Amino acid sequence: MKKKNLWLVVLMLSIALLAVGCGSAEKEKPAATPEPAKQAEKNTWELVKEKGVLVAGLDDTFAPMGYRDEKTNELIGFDIDMAEELGKRLGVKIQWQPTQWDGVILALDSKRFDVIISGMTVTEERKKSINFSIPYINDGLVMVVKKGTTGFNTAEDLKGKVVGTQAGSSGEEALKKMQGLKETKLYKTFPDAFNDLQIGRIPVVVVDAMTAGHYLSKRPGVFEVVGEQLTKEPMAIGIRKTDVELKEAIDKAIAEMQKDGTLTRISMKWFQKDITTKAE
Repeated sequence: MKKKNLWLVVLMLSIALLAVGCGSAEKEKPAATPEPAKQAEKNTWELVKEKGVLVAGLDDTFAPMGYRDEKTNELIGFDIDMAEELGKRLGVKIQWQPTQWDGVILALDSKRFDVIISGMTVTEERKKSINFSIPYINDGLVMVVKKGTTGFNTAEDLKGKVVGTQAGSSGEEALKKMQGLKETKLYKTFPDAFNDLQIGRIPVVVVDAMTAGHYLSKRPGVFEVVGEQLTKEPMAIGIRKTDVELKEAIDKAIAEMQKDGTLTRISMKWFQKDITTKAE
């Protein structure tokens, strides 16, 4: 065999052996290590415990539930005292997040805070969007007028009148269902509504009974509650529908506060009577 042909044969055999070697190496290559399973996402209650903080949204003008002390600007009120005790029982601190009341549910859903603690009335309309804790206060809507005003005895007497209330409040929801009102005048806060009532811009304000009592005590001789109570409604903490574990923890703590008299004590401090709900 000629040298030229011999070198050609050797070259071809070398290429063949190289191909076989590569194929074997490819076959023997270890399989890729599977990625670890993605860690399950923590629920809100787990995150709250981890941080040690429960962020609560509120209307900081809603006296006597949660409002600013005129001298110190600190938050005071029934809800403030109740929530601080709630936080102790949950093992977390309460961080308050003031917000506009007419957007409070949207703010809760967008996770600006974990819960709403602000004298929130439980209504069927709100229950479509959020869950509630077990109720902690029994309240209802009343009519407040400038002292000496007559003609307001029942809901029927609101017909043909301009009626004031706070935007996003249970008062607004109730007034939407009433027929024949001349106008429902909505205010950003109840203090704004009571200021207009005092100077005669509106003849009546529809508001929670406890809030009415607060303004009557702060401005004696200026306002009065008249006629029948329009509604009877419980108040509770607003919670996202997805936060089942957080609701369970809050419900347990509130039930304990009902049974041991803590809620009654706080109610006597702020209302001079017990308007809290009782444990079942």
